[in-house]
Amino acid sequence: MTGGRARWAAMLGVAAVVSALLAATGWLAPSSPKRPAAPAPNGCTILQAENERSGAPTTLRLLSLPDGLTKRLTEVGYWINAMGYAPAQDVVYGVADGTRAGRYHDGAHAVRISRTGAVTDLGVVGKAGTPHPVWSQVTGATAGVVAGNHWYVRQNSDLYTVDVDPASADYVRVVHRTSLRPVSLADGVDDFAYDPADGLLYGVSTSSRGDSSVVTVDPSSGKVAVVPGLQLPSGGAYGSVVLGPGAIYATANHEGRRSVTYRLPRDGSGPAVEISTGPVLASGDAAGCYAEAAVPPPPPPTEPPPNTPPPTEPPPNTPPPNTPPPNSPPPNSPPPNSPPPNPPTPTPTPKPKPKPPPEQPPPSQPPPVEEPVAPPPPPTASPREEPTTAPPTPAPPTKKPHAVPTKKAEPVAQDTAVRTKEKRRWGLTTLILVLGAGAVAAARRHR
Repeated sequence: MTGGRARWAAMLGVAAVVSALLAATGWLAPSSPKRPAAPAPNGCTILQAENERSGAPTTLRLLSLPDGLTKRLTEVGYWINAMGYAPAQDVVYGVADGTRAGRYHDGAHAVRISRTGAVTDLGVVGKAGTPHPVWSQVTGATAGVVAGNHWYVRQNSDLYTVDVDPASADYVRVVHRTSLRPVSLADGVDDFAYDPADGLLYGVSTSSRGDSSVVTVDPSSGKVAVVPGLQLPSGGAYGSVVLGPGAIYATANHEGRRSVTYRLPRDGSGPAVEISTGPVLASGDAAGCYAEAAVPPPPPPTEPPPNTPPPTEPPPNTPPPNTPPPNSPPPNSPPPNSPPPNPPTPTPTPKPKPKPPPEQPPPSQPPPVEEPVAPPPPPTASPREEPTTAPPTPAPPTKKPHAVPTKKAEPVAQDTAVRTKEKRRWGLTTLILVLGAGAVAAARRHR
């Protein structure tokens, strides 16, 4: 190996060792990844009601847009149509003409449908101000949509506005009726969707004049107009119509031997595209898009833990109150009953001094004998004065020897832990320097 190659090899080896050591100590931790931006919504989920024959129970399905995937939700015991989704309440309102037992004797009832498919019968849809209506004004309705607290329902050539504000006195009551014109276009609209951008209702008219063209309905005036350039394949009634991102979705109930859902760009940039098929339907309806649940943000980075060890310094200050308790009972007891506490005090003191027993016989140990200075207690007449003078003086020396080793033992352990960390860091630094010097020396030898 030549000198140049040896030098490069030595340098690479030192770099590898240094990188490994730094990574092991956590100095080369990777930076936290950036949070990806939330994807823009490009679809939605709608609720479809399908009736394969007249009077049959309605099957509720969820249709995902724009991919066209369907999921059966449940079968309910009602014949439902003219549905509309209320985003503020997160429920769907619909018109039920009857149940498995047959049609209602007082006309259609309003029903409320939850996300899970649970249906609640709200009773007859009567005129506002009528507490007990005898006949429903929306019987036989085929198109429906909710805008705010207004549920627009088309029945023949009339557009009814039903109040669906739960706090209103006219809840599920008709508060307004508007005649639709021209009738030749309005009669062929079997469902529509609301666009908050312009306040109009969008549907598909399959009448001879409409010819499966997209039309708008003005709920305030009742005017029905064709949208130029937007037309769907000719066929049966389009019983399900919803507005999705950038497109209108419509389901033809009967096209050959199946039902077909189409996607038609609203800007007229392309023709209608088939996205889903199903069985032939006697009637159908749709409501949506459902409000999507917000994605929870990712948990915050776990950076605070390294800051927790510093506050572990106060623990050494906490043990002091723990250590005095054993010694505290003697001082607390002498004030009330000074004679009893004095005899127990000599007993704990000889325990730490088992070696001096042989030295006790010599008379040269008056200090230890001072502990049994209990004689002062015999004069019971002045117990209060003795605890104030004599007990306090011997108490401090006894507390200090017992508390000092226990209190200072813990901080010493913590200091040693900190010192060991510093030693390891210095050791790593020294090792890196030694390796670098060895690499340089090896390179010089190969020269």
